[in-house]
Amino acid sequence: MADSVIRMEGLTKRFPGVLAVDNASLSIDRGTVHAIVGGNGAGKSTLIKMLSGFYPYGDYEGEFFLEGERCEFKNVLDAEAKGIAMVPQDLNMVNDMSVADNLFIAKQPIRNGFIDDFRLLSESQRIIDDFGLNVSPKTRVKDIGIAQKQLIVIARAMHNNVKAIILDEPTATLSNDESELLFRKVREMRDNGIAVIYISHRLEEVAALSDKITVMRDGCIIETDDAGNMDDHRIVSLMVGKDIDDYYPAKTHKPGNVLMSVRNISVYSKKNPEQKIVDDVSFDLKAGEILAVYGLVGSGRTEMVQGLTGSWEGNVEYSCSIEGKEIVNRNSASSLDNGIALLPEDRKREGVIGIQTISTNISASSMSRFSRFGFIKSFEERKNSAERMKELSVKANNMDVLVNTLSGGNQQKVILSRLITTHKKIFILDEATQGIDVEAKSQIYSILDKLASEGIAILFISSDIAEVMGIADRIMVIRQGKLVSILENTPDLDKERVLWLATVGGEK
Repeated sequence: MADSVIRMEGLTKRFPGVLAVDNASLSIDRGTVHAIVGGNGAGKSTLIKMLSGFYPYGDYEGEFFLEGERCEFKNVLDAEAKGIAMVPQDLNMVNDMSVADNLFIAKQPIRNGFIDDFRLLSESQRIIDDFGLNVSPKTRVKDIGIAQKQLIVIARAMHNNVKAIILDEPTATLSNDESELLFRKVREMRDNGIAVIYISHRLEEVAALSDKITVMRDGCIIETDDAGNMDDHRIVSLMVGKDIDDYYPAKTHKPGNVLMSVRNISVYSKKNPEQKIVDDVSFDLKAGEILAVYGLVGSGRTEMVQGLTGSWEGNVEYSCSIEGKEIVNRNSASSLDNGIALLPEDRKREGVIGIQTISTNISASSMSRFSRFGFIKSFEERKNSAERMKELSVKANNMDVLVNTLSGGNQQKVILSRLITTHKKIFILDEATQGIDVEAKSQIYSILDKLASEGIAILFISSDIAEVMGIADRIMVIRQGKLVSILENTPDLDKERVLWLATVGGEK
C-alpha cells in the first residue's frame, strides 16, 4: 500500500494582480509516478516551485509536509538537502564548468580540505555510464547539446538520494531513444520507492508513465484520479473546461507556386570546420504551404535553418532564391530584410526579451512600422499588440507585463505574435509548440492554417510526429544531416513510414 511522501495543504501563491495557485491540497505517494497536467498558466510550475524551495517558506500561504515533517525551505539547496529535487524546464547549469562539476555542484567530494578530483571524475564517469551518455566528465557544459544537458541535469537529481523528484517537461529536447532512456530511469526510480512528480504537455507520455494524474486549471486543482481512469479526452476536457474533439483544424489553405528555393545547403561544425552537420540538402517552399521538417534530435534540422537564416556561427554553403531573386542571409537582420521571419528553438536565449514588456517584444522586429522621425507611434504599436494578444490568446493582465513573468507557452505565443507583426512572406518555426498546452496548440495550428491561406509560406520544424502529420502539406525527412525524402502528406501516408525514414533512412 502506497503511503504519502509529500502532502500539500492549502498552498496558495499570489503575484501582483494574479492568483497563480489557489488553495491547492494534494498528496504524492511513495513509489508512484504522479503526473500534473494543465494548460499554460494553470499553476503547475508555480506549485512545484513552492515544493522545490524556489519560492521560500513565508512567500506563499498554506503548508506542505515531507514524510510528515513540515517543510520550511529557504531555498532550493534546503529542499535538495531534505530530499526534494527538481529538474526545471529551463536548465540550471553552469556552462563554463565541466560535466563532472555540474553533476556534483555544491557537493564535490572533499579530501584534506580540497576537492578530490579523482573521486569527482570517477563518480561522474559512473553516472555517465549508467545513463548511457556519450560525453567525457571533463567536457565543458557549453560544448554539449541541449539534449545531453537535459539528461545530465536529470542524472544529477537522480543520484542525490532523493525522496521525491520533480521533472518539468523533461523530454522537450530529447530524441525518441533518449526519451525511452529517461522513461526507464523514471520507472527505476518508482520501483526504488521514489515519488516522481511528472509535468508534461505530451499526453501520450503521461498515459504511458503515470500511476496517478492531477489536472490543474486557473491555479486550482480540478481533479485527481488513477491514470487508468484518465483518457486523453477526459484530461483535455478538464484542462480547458470544455469538450475538445479535435486538435487539428480542417485545412483551408492551398499551396501555390514556389516562393523560396534552397539548393545544396551544407552546414559545417563549429569545432571541426571539415565536418558537415547538414550535407547538401535542397528543397522548395511554396506560397501558402506548410512544409514540415521532421527528424530526430541531432538530425541537423535546427542547424539547417540557422545556416539558412544567418544565425549559425560556423561555415555555411548554399544558394537561395525568393521569388526568383538570389539572396544571401549574412545574419538574422539580413534574413528578416529578405523576407524570412524566424521563431528559434531556444526561446529563452534567442527568442524573448525577458526584461521587456509583451508589447515591446511583439513589435521588436517591426519598429520601422511603429516609428516616424525617431519617435514611436505608441497608439499604433499598442493597438497591434492588443490585436495579437487577443488573436493568440496570450494570458496576461495587460501588454505591459514583463515577458519573463509569463509561462513558457505564453512566451512562445508572444514570439509568434512578433513574426505575424513583421508581415513577412516566409515563416520558419523551430519547435513552435514545444512546452505549449493542447488548447494553445490547437489555436496555433488554426493560426498557421490561416496564415498559409493568406499566402504565407511556412517551414515548420518539429519533433512531434503527430502534429507534423496533422498540419503539414508535405513532410521533409532529415536523418544525420542528409535529406531522406520529401513526402506528400496524403491520407494514405502512415506515421510508421515517416518514423522509419527518420530512424533507419530507407524504405522498408
